[in-house]
Amino acid sequence: VGNEADGFGDDPFFRAKEYDFNQYFAEYEKWVKAIRARVPHAPFAGPDTTGNVDTWVKEFARRTRGDISLLTSHFYAMGPASDPQMNAERLLQKVNVPLEQQIVQSRAASVAGGGVPYRMDEGNSCFGGGKDGVSNAFASALWVADYMLHVSCAGFAGVNMHGGGTGFYAPIESSKTANVALRPMYYGMQFAQEFAGHHIASCVLNTDANVTAYIGQKSSRTKLGIVNKSSRTIRVKLPEKLQSIPLTKRWTLRGPGLNAKSGVRFEQEKLNGIEIVQEIPEYSAMILAT
Repeated sequence: VGNEADGFGDDPFFRAKEYDFNQYFAEYEKWVKAIRARVPHAPFAGPDTTGNVDTWVKEFARRTRGDISLLTSHFYAMGPASDPQMNAERLLQKVNVPLEQQIVQSRAASVAGGGVPYRMDEGNSCFGGGKDGVSNAFASALWVADYMLHVSCAGFAGVNMHGGGTGFYAPIESSKTANVALRPMYYGMQFAQEFAGHHIASCVLNTDANVTAYIGQKSSRTKLGIVNKSSRTIRVKLPEKLQSIPLTKRWTLRGPGLNAKSGVRFEQEKLNGIEIVQEIPEYSAMILAT
């Protein structure tokens, strides 16, 4: 109920300037009462904020404890798109402080709601429709692959990438005048999708390079994903768990350059064995699997 209601007070078209959470929640309860009068078991989620997890989302969780299905909010890695400082290097920075803060706050909100799942139900690389040459380029593929696996490890129930139409950050571009087309981000989402159904954990890496790694376990199957967001080739020694297990598959995510809008590939190849030390080229990602 509501979309980015924590910003309603910023626009007189929506609500008065002093609009706050208490007013929102009073309206929310009226909606719930009206809808459940006709559909008694209708599930609800919220509060679908721009952020404000430590205030709006946590308080919403506390007041609706035991009655909602999902906690939701939004996250954009950077923005606005009109700012010239919003570039590929910023998108691929090693640590995004607002995201890490939101992860910590989301856990607290979930606890306040009695363990209700938390989902980042809207977000993307750069708010304001996305940044041309970044959100619709290969840089976004590396970012989204890392982002989706990172928040999976944090316990999020899932993420939804904002898209549709011709916005620069739409993973699938569509319009009335052009054919539907897959953008680079789509392939980064495919990379993360390979870990669906797995128990996922982030790997501790002994390096200061801008590289991340994730290990997934599903029954007896193991997958290792490595995302190299740096400008140099990274040599990675496989963990002991994978050194003695035959690795039979490898997927690679690569593109001609960070600003490339075409030529991005996510491909699988079969292996007859693999070296203990793997080389991950600059600005690329790899999955190894048993």
